[in-house]
Amino acid sequence: MSIVTVPPGVVCTAEEYALSLKSAENPYPPITCLTRGQSFGVVLIVEAASVSMLAVVSIFALIIRNYRRHLVNDPTGNWRLLKQPMDILMLSLLCSDLLQAAPLVLAIKWIHEGKLYTGNFCTSQGAISQIGETGVAIATFVIAVHTFVAVMWRKGTHSRLWAFIVVGCIWAFVIIFVGINVGIHKRNGDLYDTPTPFWCWIGGKFLDDRIAGEYLWLWLALVTSALVYIPLSLWSRGNLSVDPKIWWKFRLHRKVRVEDSDGSQRRAMAMLAYPLVYAIIVGPTSVIRWINFGLETRGKDTPTSLSFLASVLFSLSGALNVTLLLTTRPELLLLHKPQKTNRATDASASSGASHSRPTLGLTQRSLRSMIGKSKMPDRMKLGQLEEDSTVGWDVPLGTRSSVVSLPDSSVIDA
Repeated sequence: MSIVTVPPGVVCTAEEYALSLKSAENPYPPITCLTRGQSFGVVLIVEAASVSMLAVVSIFALIIRNYRRHLVNDPTGNWRLLKQPMDILMLSLLCSDLLQAAPLVLAIKWIHEGKLYTGNFCTSQGAISQIGETGVAIATFVIAVHTFVAVMWRKGTHSRLWAFIVVGCIWAFVIIFVGINVGIHKRNGDLYDTPTPFWCWIGGKFLDDRIAGEYLWLWLALVTSALVYIPLSLWSRGNLSVDPKIWWKFRLHRKVRVEDSDGSQRRAMAMLAYPLVYAIIVGPTSVIRWINFGLETRGKDTPTSLSFLASVLFSLSGALNVTLLLTTRPELLLLHKPQKTNRATDASASSGASHSRPTLGLTQRSLRSMIGKSKMPDRMKLGQLEEDSTVGWDVPLGTRSSVVSLPDSSVIDA
């Protein structure tokens, strides 16, 4: 056995350092000895994860505070924490964000010791990370699909049952998948979670489990977010019209100018931040991990600087999701400020609401003359759209051709 020299700044013993080196006989080392530069990279990941964890914990504290305020200011119970499907999906996403960030914060243990090694702590860190990361990916995928369907066809915006079922399936899948694999692979030399190499995660020998347990969902959410971004962008710009009754019929045309009197278009544009931000967060990580597939088989690692850069960005997922929630959908999860209610106020509000409804810049008389006896829509809300509305940004093909006149040569039917 050749003598191994431990580099300066590495705190491992000679035996530990020799065991950390990759070779044909040792393709997946059970220990990683951190250099000073690598320790600094892990510090950056811990700091980014701490920001995300603090943001998620703060939003939960805000939700609890507002929940208590609603109990005091509106004891009648005419409100719910989980009022619509998007509330349920966002709550699941935030819980997954917390589980994704917490294990990375605990990586401060590795910084203190200067090395990562297999064991109960490593297994716990890897298992919780996988549950959180996969949960975030699947929740983001479901939110993207739900947003697309709700905006384009105004379906499934009021049914909380399906949201509870979907969220239940998400958590059941990730917990059972991770639990079974951790339980099966618990012998030394066959551990499910090992250093990879700067944090604990699914070992390199379990490539199929990496794909089925996380990569597949990361890529599915990434591709779906990109595909959803394009039609939603065209719709919000007024270049796309859809038929709410026949889901596969749509129309591309030149931009239709409609007055955004109730802020519907502005809120729709804000929704586009979700797929865009997710693509920015997951894109670099997906590329790095894809490259790492080939490098691991040849006993090599992804360049350290690229791995740390992508991981720091990925660790900010929770903070960015909280920021988007507060800036684009403050009506969810009781994040808005509760107001004291009384009968006089309710009666006045009800009376006022019956006399003024937004019509996207058009009068009721002009609309009725153009579309007949169609029901006037209420204000469109993101995540809670009217299912039977006949006037709105989707401009259906059959019933709304008279609302706006389009250039004859600019229409493409599909």
